[in-house]
Amino acid sequence: MNKRNLKILRDYIIGWIVAIIFWVIMRSYGVTLNTPATPEPVHALRLIIIFGPLAGVLFGLTQIKIERYLYRRIPLWRLELFGLVSNVVIMSIMFVLAFFMIKYTFGFNEPIDFWQFLSNPSAILVFFYSIFVNFVMALLRQINLSLGDGNLWRLLRGDFYTPRVENRVFMFIDLKSSTSIAETLGHIRYSQFIQDCFFDLQAVQQYGAEVYQYVGDEVVLSWKSRLDMDFSICLKAFWAFQDQLNKRKNHYITKYGLIPVFKAGINEGVVTVAEVGEIKREIAYHGDTMNITSRIQEKCNHYDRLLLVSECYYDKISHQKGHVQELLGEEELRGKNELIKIYAIERA
Repeated sequence: MNKRNLKILRDYIIGWIVAIIFWVIMRSYGVTLNTPATPEPVHALRLIIIFGPLAGVLFGLTQIKIERYLYRRIPLWRLELFGLVSNVVIMSIMFVLAFFMIKYTFGFNEPIDFWQFLSNPSAILVFFYSIFVNFVMALLRQINLSLGDGNLWRLLRGDFYTPRVENRVFMFIDLKSSTSIAETLGHIRYSQFIQDCFFDLQAVQQYGAEVYQYVGDEVVLSWKSRLDMDFSICLKAFWAFQDQLNKRKNHYITKYGLIPVFKAGINEGVVTVAEVGEIKREIAYHGDTMNITSRIQEKCNHYDRLLLVSECYYDKISHQKGHVQELLGEEELRGKNELIKIYAIERA
């Protein structure tokens, strides 16, 4: 299981533990119902420890499968219907386990069977509460995807209200021969083609890449620089994207009559990050690091190479194995007065 899926499971487990704790507190000190059982605090804690992670794993796995196989493939109403059916199935499993756990640990207030347990007002309320919790968590997941993985929490903390300086690696990835491909496929099929390509971009997530921006047929990936960072993961992310496209080459040939090829430029340096916009807000990065990365990517056609990097980034990976580098020379990039060394990188 890749890092992206593990993060989803982690978030769902934490979310459901918090939700069940809130439910237990409300049931103990708030809402009063005619419940079939009255657990002591130690039994309530046991319920939280068992059913919090269990619900998180089951609902998290469902969310992973929905994102992997159903998004962009079925209408929204069918997606919601699938989510409701999944909720019923998972909660049925949870109710069965809860019935036997209560029966054989602290017991019911009076003898009841499973169907009486299900028809109790408390159980019905738990079911609708589970639908609400799952809806909120799915909504937060979509907001997190829209803002960029991890940025929702930073936005809630107010990290971007005041511009701040960060060291980051940026990779600008662009479709090669995009103009001729667009003319060949036409507007609609070309847009479908780009959709398919960017769907395969999910291969970069296992390397910690953040998708900063989509601009037409170009995508900007980013990594926050750290002292202990393995900078070669940026190279591996690009090659993983290439491998994913090649793995699905039969799909592209059958549907579009061609195999997509992307080129990329990589640079590392200081940028300013801030929340911008009022009508539509987003997190934006500014600085020469971004401009230089874009210019380096533009040089891919000039040198007929698929991956070019700056000297600043090359210094971070020069001591590592797994790649072959070639100094192409010093270039005066458009909009810059200084000369910048550019390296071509290929897999060893």
